[in-house]
Amino acid sequence: MAAVKTSSPAANQLFRLGYLMLLGYLLVLTLWKAYDIRLNAIKEYGMVIHEFDPWFNYRATEYLYFNGWQRFCTWFDYKSWYPLGRPVGTTIYPGLQLTAVFLKNHIFTTKSLNDICCLMPAWFGAVASFFVGMIAYESVYSSELRRKKTIMTSALECGVAAAGIMAIVPAHLMRSIGGGFDNESLALSAMTGTYYFWCRSIRDEKSWPIGILTGIMYFYMVAVWGGYIFVLNMVGCHAGFLVLLGRYSTGVYRSYSLFFCLGTSLAIYTLPVVGWTPLKSLEQMGPLVVFLGYQLIEICEIVKRKKGLNRKQAWALRVGLFLGGGLISALLIYLLAPSGYFGPLSARVRGLLVKHTRTGNPLVDSVAEHQPANKSQYFQYLDNVCYVAPIGILMCLYDFSNASTFMVLYAIVSYYFSSKMVRLIILLGPCMSAAGGIALGRTFSWSVYQFVDVSSRIIVDDAKKKSTKKKKKGNASATEGQEQKSGGKITSVVSLVKKLVAGSCFYSIYYYSPQFYSTCVKMSTALSHPSIMFKAQTSK
Repeated sequence: MAAVKTSSPAANQLFRLGYLMLLGYLLVLTLWKAYDIRLNAIKEYGMVIHEFDPWFNYRATEYLYFNGWQRFCTWFDYKSWYPLGRPVGTTIYPGLQLTAVFLKNHIFTTKSLNDICCLMPAWFGAVASFFVGMIAYESVYSSELRRKKTIMTSALECGVAAAGIMAIVPAHLMRSIGGGFDNESLALSAMTGTYYFWCRSIRDEKSWPIGILTGIMYFYMVAVWGGYIFVLNMVGCHAGFLVLLGRYSTGVYRSYSLFFCLGTSLAIYTLPVVGWTPLKSLEQMGPLVVFLGYQLIEICEIVKRKKGLNRKQAWALRVGLFLGGGLISALLIYLLAPSGYFGPLSARVRGLLVKHTRTGNPLVDSVAEHQPANKSQYFQYLDNVCYVAPIGILMCLYDFSNASTFMVLYAIVSYYFSSKMVRLIILLGPCMSAAGGIALGRTFSWSVYQFVDVSSRIIVDDAKKKSTKKKKKGNASATEGQEQKSGGKITSVVSLVKKLVAGSCFYSIYYYSPQFYSTCVKMSTALSHPSIMFKAQTSK
């Protein structure tokens, strides 16, 4: 590949440094835009909380701020669901309120609680964008690390591009507009943070301690939003998928065990609304089964290493151990099921598996955002990302790693559930942004490399190795010289074609990016009209 080389190593390193500074500037600009685009409602209407649910959340935050955690946990709000009232402390996910009070008490002490609650969706919108960029970065970097031989590194470009898409994509804006003090505005940050730390913890055998951060971030996700069940099942499903792919290792076992034990125990111990449901609810049985299965697999691996078992003996041990575990599990289910130990599936989860007219819950059936999504709604909330993201998924399939397999599985699962319920397009947004960022980042990095070498690794190409061997053998014959000349002509033609393709890629990015940004700004403006506020119209 004929990339232009600078005159000296020092100049080459200086150019690479400048390129890295450009990527850093774009990342900072991206995070700023993620914050600024969510302030349209605040700039137009002021520091006003939107809609009914955000107002209830703000009222609960005020009570927590003035009365403390102990009284909040036992608070019965007689004004909510009037005249029945509501035991708020045991029916609310308090992460939203706790975060707002923490920011008020320790960071933004001079701001009013109302202003902090209005600005939190914009702040955490930038945080979620950063984590999505890190997911894309990890997916690409872990793949390149696995190959150990690459022409260039495009992980940084992919991370910046993914963060840029997530910052402004309407699928993220729909629940993170300034003033929309709702659980989802923080939940996406917690969800993407959990996914990133999970992918990072399974990069290699030495990364498993990061599973502690995965468990802590998952615990925060549980505290913030009831959608934590999706996150738990997503990680558990991926852990089981790794076993089927033959990618199980002690590092993966330790990472998943840390994540499950730490996150689940913290949720059970500290959150009244969760209680013992992680060990009782059918919606959360899958990750628990994966956790128990991981313990059996690791026992088999330990015995295999200590006794030096061959392949046949190892499989006999696995089959016997899993049969015994299955019989014990069946006995426990037989004893506990009649007592009502296992909780049923909720109406909303049932609605994801059957038609909404059959859930039996009129409240769920009547809500518009609980209806299946259609093609126009995907393009409304994702726009051109619908065309780019599938390319990124195919790139993940080409460069297989633990993180890239998570991306593929995440895309399949999130698309399925979003097709069943419109509001769950919010779960598809991070995946599509990361996949779109991988496609754009790799395309941009490859296009830049056709003109200038900005790779961060010094790799010796096979062609250079061959030329070195030929020099050692002596002078080439006249026939070989003619072949080299013809090969050089072919190489120059290929290089020209690649540069033309790279130029067209640059033009496409330059042409479509402003259009995408303009569409997102219009969507942000459309979402920035609180129903409790009206504009006065005066005649001229």
